[in-house]
Amino acid sequence: MDIQETPKRQLLKNLKYYAVFQLVFVSLVVVLSSIGAFFHFLLDHEISIVESWLHNNQWEILIVSKLVSLFLLNRWFEVRLYELKSFRQLVKELVTWPDPKAIVISVFMLMSYITMGSTHFVTQNIGYWYFQIASFLSLCIFFGVEFIVIAYLEDILNQKVHPNRLHLGFCYTLIFAIAFRMSVPDYYGLMPYVILCYTSLMYLSGKSFKSWSNVVCFLILFVAPMGSIFGLDPVWGDDFSPFRADKKLNLAFLAVIWMISFSYYRYRDQLINSARKLLR
Repeated sequence: MDIQETPKRQLLKNLKYYAVFQLVFVSLVVVLSSIGAFFHFLLDHEISIVESWLHNNQWEILIVSKLVSLFLLNRWFEVRLYELKSFRQLVKELVTWPDPKAIVISVFMLMSYITMGSTHFVTQNIGYWYFQIASFLSLCIFFGVEFIVIAYLEDILNQKVHPNRLHLGFCYTLIFAIAFRMSVPDYYGLMPYVILCYTSLMYLSGKSFKSWSNVVCFLILFVAPMGSIFGLDPVWGDDFSPFRADKKLNLAFLAVIWMISFSYYRYRDQLINSARKLLR
């Protein structure tokens, strides 16, 4: 075997399993949605009722599909006789206190949106606390499962040879974007924002995609609050959120905030060291 081709073959192997995981996920979303709609039509419900049910229960369908896909992937590796670590082992190995820089950029990005978007309180959404909690938890689980899968693939497939991280991250993002678009209608135009969140989490997960603490930190402090509280939920939008932005911030603004935040994350230590050298 040509040694130079080994990383490429490993790259394709990772992408194959990740693509199969997403394919199973999308298929389950279609099946579960179809089953729900079928029973509603049996009860002679109008199409508006069916659409309302699908909308209100979309997160439940997505999470069940994502968890079942993870379970099936895990079972497949067990059947192939791979030596798998338990979820408890992975947690003990990978979860530590997050990098303080991850906390800073999460809070900075959240506060930037709140300030620039001129958010206001939505009185009529006070009673939707169930949907707000469901949105928060669903966003954490949805993206969290993605990185459990990526960490599993890294742990199982890349023990000896590591594919190029940039290429792997780009391909993962592309596959994720296609699967997400196929399973979630982009009624609110938040697809670029979802990709921004995913790439941010990918970057924070570190060189081996296993810095789970940074991922969890960013999910809890930025992604989940933005969706459940401030209306950037890719499934429900601001239909149930207690706050709503007066200004719809465009992709250019989000990109600028992202660049500032991750430039700080990447270069803070170098800048501090340079400043100390100048002061000496």
